[in-house]
Amino acid sequence: MLFRLAFIGGCSVAYPETLLLMISLPAASPSPSGSGSTSPVSNLVDLGAEGVLLPDFVSSSPAGLMFDPQRADALPVFQFVERTFAANAYFAELDYAVLMSFLYPNDVMGSGTGPRSSAPVRFAAAIHHFAAERRPLYKGVKPVDEGERIEYVFEAVHLERVLETPLYGIDEHGMSVIVGQKQEVFAEPTRLNADEFVAAMWLKGVRCGLDTKAIREIIASGKTERITVARRIEPTPGVDATVQELTDCLHRDDSPAILPSGKVDLRHFKNRFPQVAADTPLLQKVSRQFGRLGFETDGKPIEPPPPRDFNITDIAGPGTRVERSASGEIVIAISDGFLNIDTQTQMISVNEKIINRDGVNARTTGDLALAGDQFEEHGEVQEGRVVQGRHMTFQADVFGSIQSLGGRVHLLANLNGGQIRSTGGVIEVAQRVSQSLLEAREGEVILAQAEGTTIIAGKVRIGRATGCDIVADEVEIDEALACAITTRQAKIRLAGDRKGLETVLTLWLPDFTVLDAKRNEANTDISALEQKVDAQQTALALLTSQPELKVYLAAADTMKAGAVKLSDAQEERWRQTTARLAKPLKEVRVLRAELAALRLQLEREREDLLTFKAQRADAGTNIGCAIASVVGDVTVRSTNGAPGIAIYAGLSVQDIKPKLRDPRVSRQQLFRDDCGSFSWVWQDEAAE
Repeated sequence: MLFRLAFIGGCSVAYPETLLLMISLPAASPSPSGSGSTSPVSNLVDLGAEGVLLPDFVSSSPAGLMFDPQRADALPVFQFVERTFAANAYFAELDYAVLMSFLYPNDVMGSGTGPRSSAPVRFAAAIHHFAAERRPLYKGVKPVDEGERIEYVFEAVHLERVLETPLYGIDEHGMSVIVGQKQEVFAEPTRLNADEFVAAMWLKGVRCGLDTKAIREIIASGKTERITVARRIEPTPGVDATVQELTDCLHRDDSPAILPSGKVDLRHFKNRFPQVAADTPLLQKVSRQFGRLGFETDGKPIEPPPPRDFNITDIAGPGTRVERSASGEIVIAISDGFLNIDTQTQMISVNEKIINRDGVNARTTGDLALAGDQFEEHGEVQEGRVVQGRHMTFQADVFGSIQSLGGRVHLLANLNGGQIRSTGGVIEVAQRVSQSLLEAREGEVILAQAEGTTIIAGKVRIGRATGCDIVADEVEIDEALACAITTRQAKIRLAGDRKGLETVLTLWLPDFTVLDAKRNEANTDISALEQKVDAQQTALALLTSQPELKVYLAAADTMKAGAVKLSDAQEERWRQTTARLAKPLKEVRVLRAELAALRLQLEREREDLLTFKAQRADAGTNIGCAIASVVGDVTVRSTNGAPGIAIYAGLSVQDIKPKLRDPRVSRQQLFRDDCGSFSWVWQDEAAE
């Protein structure tokens, strides 16, 4: 007989498939350790008010409770666990990792669950009753970092016990007799139970990411301590699509050439300009790999960002073709020729003539232009040398220049007298930057320590900056001494002077002069167009109100809709009427066309006006300054610039530096002192 519905704790419970077993939860008092009593397996007849039915994907064996991997999907497992805990039960000797793997499988996105082993998987020893007197022992939790972590305070816990003692009296014969009972309530020390803790946390909404090892250790220690008991499971990012090299000819060989006689020719390199033969496979696309799901502590899934993809035809330049087969997409050379990788377009091509953009030096390899997606340098970059590439890591000191075409530049050592420029990625230096230039106007610069350095970026974060010139939309510095800073938003923990040179901070406020002029011009144009539209509508209405023309136009609309079919005689009269009204009909067509054009122009002007208003509203957001502590001469002033445009856009570094301390740049002084603190937020008082 198949049973699909049962009643647990007064609630109707439906499992996905046949219910095979039931575990009876005895109400016996738990042991002081909180482990509870064992739970025998019985049949459906013995089902009580606190029973838990086992679905068909859970079996009971001498080894414990087992999941059937072929049937235990996430949703049915979740329902089973939810109803078990709701029925005041918990899993004894729970293997939390196994349970989480069935509840929250973080499979590769888009790949499905994939095949599973058919062998049963043990996840617990048994199901025990969660005694009512022990449930209050488990207190509330505290979410931290917006729910990323869950904290719990472990402390000594006690169970209330009632002790009855007899009361004695003297009867009429002078004998001692029991005349009543006296009840005394006392607190009996006990300990929490890790398996009960899992059930209690589930009912409090913590359903994923518990650190059961730490929980068991803190319970066993008996310490009073607040610890993190659960953490969010971060998603695993995917891997972007990339290319795989299929030939060694993609790299030049600058070692000396070997002559047929066996002698070394120091005047030539083995393969300075690589050559390939026709039909040589060059590159193969490696498809992107999707990441794995993460989960919040309440069990909600967190999707990883989708990996980037590209079309391999975009990198196949002249002299190459793309072949597609079961093995993948491959770029192949069409004919014999010299191999060239264009660092500007990132295209690979095979040409009849030599193309060299890297420069040639007889003594060294010269500068480097790297076409790959990753580059790591373990030696020093000497003064005057230029390294150009993407996603670059440098293990040793840099004295030369680094030019990033995108991605991250990570320097684990020092930058001394060098330059790092990026088109919009991240520049990070782990140690010290001295007398250098860092430029990432649309990117971010992260430094531990900088001295005498010029920094121009979209966002700047520095631990300690001394004597630096900084231009960025956002600036965050722990300690700024004798610095000249121009920004829209500044957060500085400590600011002051050094060797008599003060810190000057200039806030870049939006100048709405041009934008307001455009808005006023748009309003004027709209008013003029509205008048023209009204005039055209009046002229058209006056023209079409003529009786004969009005009747003709109405008849024309009816005929156009196909509601009337004219006879031969009527068609002749219609042609005569059309010829007689040719001039006013032409005027009607002209007026209608002009009116439509005016209405279209009016709509565009209105859209432009809305755009100008939105730009004005957005330009003034997040502009302000906060200096927590002033420990020396500090001046905060303001200047004005066009909104929506990078600070000092279009100016070279040499033109920008003098403006950072130029008093003529200042429009208003907001603060000047050598102690205290300063906080200021810009507000657009002229906004409509």
